[in-house]
Amino acid sequence: MKKLFILIFAFIFASCSANESLIDPINPDLKIITFDVVQKNLISKEDLPVNLQKLINQWFDNKVKINGFDGLMTFEITDYIEEISIIDEGKRVDTSLSFTLILTKPTLSKTKYIEGTVTSFGTLSGEFSLNDFESVIQNTQSNLIERLSSDLKSKI
Repeated sequence: MKKLFILIFAFIFASCSANESLIDPINPDLKIITFDVVQKNLISKEDLPVNLQKLINQWFDNKVKINGFDGLMTFEITDYIEEISIIDEGKRVDTSLSFTLILTKPTLSKTKYIEGTVTSFGTLSGEFSLNDFESVIQNTQSNLIERLSSDLKSKI
């Protein structure tokens, strides 16, 4: 009887759910990008999710560097799309971020335009909580910023 009680207690204890997410957050590995200008601006034409806006601001403030004597760099986010879809026994989130980079050198009468789009996705299947899926969305956004940084560095 004692063993049966311990077995039932073990099943009840194992079925209790925790409020903590089982998905670890991703810390993007962002490289420093340097521009030969004297000023940089970040413009967003989109209302971005709070987490994504925070990631973009951190990337722009800490990893986008300037070291010139003349010129202006304007980085503009032109479009952000986040689509959530149902898959077999789970959910999928697809994100897309479009951007335009404008480098202006008035003394040389030069302007360079770089446009691009980066995408990322994340999936979660099985039994999960809303917090777990929110973690997947945030990790997908982190991955999107990492891809943005890599894509931009390759185009310069």
